[in-house]
Amino acid sequence: MNRFFLLSCLVVAMAACCRTPQKDGVTLSQKENLWQININGRPIYINGVGGTNRLDVAVASGANAFRTWGGDVAEIQKNSQLASENHMYIMQGIYLPKDSALYTNPQFRQEKIEEVTLLAQTFKNDTSIFAWGIGNEIELANAANTPTAWQFVDTLARLMKSIDTRHLVATVISHNPTALDMIAQYAPHLDFVGINSYGDILNVKNIVAESDYNGPYLITEWGPTGWWETRLTDWKAPIEQTSEQKRIVYEERYRNAVASDPRCMGSFVFLWGQKEERTPTWFSMFVEDNVPGLPLNGEKTPMVEAMERVWTKSEPKQTAPVVKRLTINSIDYNPYVGVNETVHAVVEVSDRENDRLTYVWEILKEATITATGGAYEPRPDRVGEVITTEENQLDVAVQDEGYYRLYVYVLDNTGYVATANIPFAVQ
Repeated sequence: MNRFFLLSCLVVAMAACCRTPQKDGVTLSQKENLWQININGRPIYINGVGGTNRLDVAVASGANAFRTWGGDVAEIQKNSQLASENHMYIMQGIYLPKDSALYTNPQFRQEKIEEVTLLAQTFKNDTSIFAWGIGNEIELANAANTPTAWQFVDTLARLMKSIDTRHLVATVISHNPTALDMIAQYAPHLDFVGINSYGDILNVKNIVAESDYNGPYLITEWGPTGWWETRLTDWKAPIEQTSEQKRIVYEERYRNAVASDPRCMGSFVFLWGQKEERTPTWFSMFVEDNVPGLPLNGEKTPMVEAMERVWTKSEPKQTAPVVKRLTINSIDYNPYVGVNETVHAVVEVSDRENDRLTYVWEILKEATITATGGAYEPRPDRVGEVITTEENQLDVAVQDEGYYRLYVYVLDNTGYVATANIPFAVQ
């Protein structure tokens, strides 16, 4: 009996000695060209969302992280609480401007150093944050794509890491090969780079491979083809993809860009929420909520369905309606109509589950107050009233000359909505 007890103790002791030690915190590991993030010794592939909206839906769809673009101590504490409640991790942003002149300004530099010091000291033991993102697209349009700016990013990275040894430190750039070369030369203390890319996302792997940068990356924003990448009408209005076209490209881009490169450690899909950018639906994975006169309640678009499919590698139990085409007077591109002439709109749509469909129609003026880099844009003015039908067509007229956009929302009454819009001119 004693021999058995001693032998058991010896086996337990040997097992303890041979067990791989678990590092507390976040690290990177590399095996040949394969990079991965490890949290407390456990490998994590980032299936992330942009923003903090509808995190319950994100988790149910297979997400494990979310990304922010900035915030003070109080806001980051709220983000950390949200992450903890939803069992997610955060790539927490730290705001930096795109004005290159500021990076030579002693007052700005000192204030930013003090801010980063405070954040590092406050959250150095936070278990929800996995990485700090210092700046977002500071080099957009080569605004702050300078040695001085990237050297300051490196200064902040070294400062952060000297205080906070638990978390990774990165920066985020647009789809910009020259910025990668700058980072390789002037910001070598970053753990990885985040890259935002849309229509050209399939080339991210190549621009990384061909750059001077040798480290890993995350694709920190991606989604549909952007308004700056699509074809235009005669009056320069950008053509937005239908929600079904977006669903297809989301799945293709995830499989062929995000998941195909061993140097890519995951991604954050954009935008896990709703925003106005040229249209209310362009980058929105949920539709609007609480807009006066618009009977929408933040329903999921087919892009949420797409992410559930690629994240979980299984078929969703419920899917969205499939919009095939939206036309005005049988035309789907560059339609012109006269003042008070009937606009006959038809949307071709199907539904895999044969759910009862409801159609919500709205005409907005074409956006004229616009911005770049995702900055705030107001919702364009509505023309006439919102109309709800049980049929897939609408007859309406516009009284004034100008440029407009007709929207249709196809609700399946299960929580999903398909969307499409078409710009048209009244003359």
